[in-house]
Parts: sequence; C-alpha cells; structure tokens
Amino acid sequence: MFEQRLDWRSYILPVMATLLIHALLIALVGGDWVPLSDPRPVVEPVKIVKAQLVTLKKPQPVVTPRKPKPQPKAKPEPVKKVEKKPVETIKPKEKPKPVEEPGPSEEELERIKQQQLEQQLSALAAAEDAELQADEDASLIAQYTAMIAQQMHQTWKLPPSARRDMVAIIKIRMVPTGDIVAMTLSQSSGNAAFDQSALLTVEKVGRFAFMKDLPGRLFESHFREFDFLFSPKDKRL
Repeated sequence: MFEQRLDWRSYILPVMATLLIHALLIALVGGDWVPLSDPRPVVEPVKIVKAQLVTLKKPQPVVTPRKPKPQPKAKPEPVKKVEKKPVETIKPKEKPKPVEEPGPSEEELERIKQQQLEQQLSALAAAEDAELQADEDASLIAQYTAMIAQQMHQTWKLPPSARRDMVAIIKIRMVPTGDIVAMTLSQSSGNAAFDQSALLTVEKVGRFAFMKDLPGRLFESHFREFDFLFSPKDKRL
C-alpha cells in the first residue's frame, strides 16, 4: 500500500493563528474593554398631539336689577251710601168665590135614591146566586171526586207488601171525554210494588165515562189535571 507521509510543517500556521486569537480574547477580557459609542445622535420618537380649537366666550356683563319705583297708594274711594228702598208687600190675590149652583130638585133626589136601592138589591141577588152556584159547584166536584175514587178502589189490588201507612200519589191528566191521556208518579210510597200497583190501577181504569156530563168550567178548573192519592186506609173504608 502507498503510505502518505505527513509533513509537520503544514500544522505550524494554523496553530499560531489559534494561539494569537486566544491571546487577544484574554487581553480584551482582562483589560475591561469598552466598545466605542455610536457618534450619531439619538432621536426620540415624535409624539403626536391632537389639537382642538376652543372658542372662548366673552363674559357677559352682570345686570343688576333695578329697584321698582314706589307707586303712590291709591286713595280709597268714598263709600256710597245705598238707599234702602221700601219693600213692597205683595198682597195675595183673592180667590174667586165659587158660583153656587142650584141643588137638585126633589124629583132628582128621589130618582137617585131609587137607582141606589136597585143597585143594592142587584148586588145582593148576585151574591146569593154566586153563593148558590158555589154550593152547587162544590157539591158536583165532591160527587165526581167520589165517583173517581170508587172506580179506582174497585180496580186497585193491594200488593202483599202493602202497609197501612203507605201513600202513593199519581198525577193524572184527562180530556173532557174522561179519557186518561197521561199519568206520572208524583210521590212514591217507598215501596216499588205499592207504587207499581197504583200506576197499573190508573192504566186499567183508562177512562171515566161519567166525566162527559160535568160542566166544562168545572172540568177545566178541577179535573183537567189532578192528583189522586192511593192509601190502604181509603180502600178498606
């Protein structure tokens, strides 16, 4: 192999340069070396100031109020005396005197008395007739009520559970011919069998043929719509 031969003289220059650099560094550090300052002047940055135009107001002169001049006092006017006028008294007007009319004659008085007497007699007769008619109406109403009750009791069959103190009321509606057109239980006895027996009785009767002979005014006032009471007491009687 070919061996290269190193020449020691080729290292002399680099070594000397290195030693020189180290010597300079030591001299600088040990001798408190201060770098030269820059001779150029330092310019501080310019601050921008915002300016605003201010208008100064002129001071206004102070006005001192003037004192009002004293006005002369008004002289009081003399009080006028008011003359009192005499009060006139108003006299009330005199009412005219009524004209005296001539009174009725004796014949006129007699005629008036006769009319009054006749009116009284007519009123008494009407009262008697009304009383007689009322008695007749009451007698007819009682008679037809008894006939309705008799037909009801003949048709009614008491249920075994009926007691003496039970009462059922049936509202009945009829027409002048005596036909029953509607019925409702107005008051219950508290026993369903007892109430049902009362309703069935009205349904079985169906019609009171004798009602056609009753005057119409009495039918309208007493039998067009009426309540019938079912009680064991009445049936046993």
